[in-house]
Amino acid sequence: MEHVIVACLNGLVVGASIALVAAGLALLFGVLGILNFAQGDFFMIGAYILWLSVRQGISFWLALVIAVVVVGLVGGLALMGALWPLRDRPQALVLLATIGFSLIVEQLAAGLVGADAKPVAAPIGMRIAVGGTQYPAYDLFVVLAAALVLAGGFLFLKYMRYGIWLRAVAQNQRMASALGLPVPRIYAVAFVVSAALAAVAGSLLVPLTGVYPTVGLDITLNAFIVVIAGGLGNFRGAALIALGLGVAESLGSIFIPGAGVQVAVFALVILLVIGRARLRPVTVRL
Repeated sequence: MEHVIVACLNGLVVGASIALVAAGLALLFGVLGILNFAQGDFFMIGAYILWLSVRQGISFWLALVIAVVVVGLVGGLALMGALWPLRDRPQALVLLATIGFSLIVEQLAAGLVGADAKPVAAPIGMRIAVGGTQYPAYDLFVVLAAALVLAGGFLFLKYMRYGIWLRAVAQNQRMASALGLPVPRIYAVAFVVSAALAAVAGSLLVPLTGVYPTVGLDITLNAFIVVIAGGLGNFRGAALIALGLGVAESLGSIFIPGAGVQVAVFALVILLVIGRARLRPVTVRL
C-alpha cells in the first residue's frame, strides 16, 4: 500500500508539470488554432534561466519569478513575432515555423551551455513521513504550486477582462474585432500566458530532473497527447487529463515493466479519443 501511495504522489508531480505545459498549449490552440511544437522549449528555457540565476547567487524563489517573467514576455512575444506574419497562411507553414523555432532554441542552448544535465538543489529539504518512507516535501509543493497556478488561470479566463476577451476571440475573431476588442493585444496575451505556464513547469521541475537542451521533448509529447485527449482548446480538460496521465503512468510502472506502461497509457488515451461521441467546436473552454 505504501508503494502505491508513493507512486500516486510521484504521478501527481509529473502530471502537474504536464498540466501546466498542456494548459498553455490548449490556450494557444483555442485562440489562434496553433499547435505549438516549441512549447517544451519554453519549459527548457525557464529551467535554464532559473539555473543560471541560482548560480549567480539569486534565491531560488526570486529566480523562479525571473524565469517566468522573462520567458513569458521575451519568449512569448518572440514566438508571436515569428508567427504573426503567417497568421493568414496555411496551417502547415505555421506548424513548420514552430518546429523550426524549437530546433533553433535547442541548438542555441546546446552551444551556449553544453548538452550535459545541470542540477539545481531543491529549496525545501524537509521530508514528510509516508508510511515507512520519507517523502520529499518539495515534490508536494510542486503539486500544490501547479494547482494554484492552474486555478489562477481558470479564474483569469472566467472573470478577468483579458480572459473573457480571450474566450470571445476564440469563439469568433471577426465579431470580436468588429465589437472593438484589441485583437492583436489579445493574441499577445495568449502567447505570453502560454509561454509563462511552460516556464513555471520548467522552473519547478528543474530540482527534480535537472535541465539539458532536450528536456522539453518528452513533456511536449505528453502535453500534446493530453491536449488531444482533453479536447483541443479545453483548458480544464487538459489539466485534468494531465494529472490522470501522470498518476496512471506512475502506478502502471509498479505492475508493468519497462516501456510497456507508456504503451498501455497511450492505448487508453487513444480509446478515450475514439470514445468521444461527437466532435465539439474548438474554443477556449473552462
